[in-house]
Amino acid sequence: MNRSKIFLISNDKTSLTPMEETSYVVEDDLQAFLARYPELLPGDQINPEDPRRWLLVAREMSVPDAADGSGRFSLDHLFLDQDGIPTFVECKRASDTRARREVVAQMLDYAANGVQYWPMDRLRQAATETAAREKRDLNEKILDLLGPDKAQDETTIETFWQEVEKNLRAGKVRLLFVTDETPKELRRLVEFLNEKMSDVEVLAVEMKQFLGQASQTVLVPRVIGTTEVTREAKGGTVASKGRINRQEFMAKCIPNARPFFEYVLSQAEQQGYTIYWGTVGFSIRAKLSSSGQMVSFVYGYPYETSVEFDFYFGYLPITDEAAHSLRQQLLAYNLFKEAGQKTLRTMLKEEQDLTVAYKVYDFILEQVDQILQSL
Repeated sequence: MNRSKIFLISNDKTSLTPMEETSYVVEDDLQAFLARYPELLPGDQINPEDPRRWLLVAREMSVPDAADGSGRFSLDHLFLDQDGIPTFVECKRASDTRARREVVAQMLDYAANGVQYWPMDRLRQAATETAAREKRDLNEKILDLLGPDKAQDETTIETFWQEVEKNLRAGKVRLLFVTDETPKELRRLVEFLNEKMSDVEVLAVEMKQFLGQASQTVLVPRVIGTTEVTREAKGGTVASKGRINRQEFMAKCIPNARPFFEYVLSQAEQQGYTIYWGTVGFSIRAKLSSSGQMVSFVYGYPYETSVEFDFYFGYLPITDEAAHSLRQQLLAYNLFKEAGQKTLRTMLKEEQDLTVAYKVYDFILEQVDQILQSL
């Protein structure tokens, strides 16, 4: 069987070294390359106008299939790009027949469960552990990812994680199938899914390996499945978008929830809290007098038939005992459900009586105010 070749020309241009396309011995080789060199995922081919950059959250990232699940599945790699878009990566050699169809169903399973059940504190912990193994500080890695055009401070880092959570909960993710050769069956499936799925970017990355003399290795990545049409169509969803404002948020809210969120925003402003508008929803931020850091504790995101209302106490400067007590008091209202170790969430519906929601929100503001005054 004839194999493709590329050629290296010596510095003095007097010799030519052929390098022959060679399959990966084991799938782990391909996975290890990506973990060590995330830039092998060709961000400039995925988005030429705004090339994607990558932060590795974890290799062999566990994916739960229930709210309190420990992890039924294992994703080869989870990356985040500079816009906080979770990027799922599965590696398969072409010789593995599962690269044709089974891997697509597997990836969709991972994405559906990760979007639903990954708690943000788990992702942050996994990213911290990965950075520690690289002998790096996670915050420094995030600031490198964001680049000099973003403000370089702790608030920037918290905003980044808020964007990650917003994208994850809204299902705005990227699915990448990395292979040494892309079978035509996989190529057709990727192209079809990428065209039909508006919020999810689905691509294949063909990572050919060429070996030469003296253990020389060249890796050549190529993106498959994107076109100018699909790239433009997803430009307002998967890629970076402008921020929403109060009027746009209310327009997207179900009618029944609009008075409640007007109350939420107005009360926050009256008490001196800051409203931060993202690309889909908002967060309410408090300033810690001890450090000057801005921390978010309430989030809101509108959907077609409901509005998400979250309370997150992970950033509040309280003890574990105080956090447990606050969690139990809020759960006693029978409005929230647990959505992670530090997140309480409710989905407000059109037909729902929101009387208790007003009481819960007043209680939250009262508790946060007491916490801030105690600093």
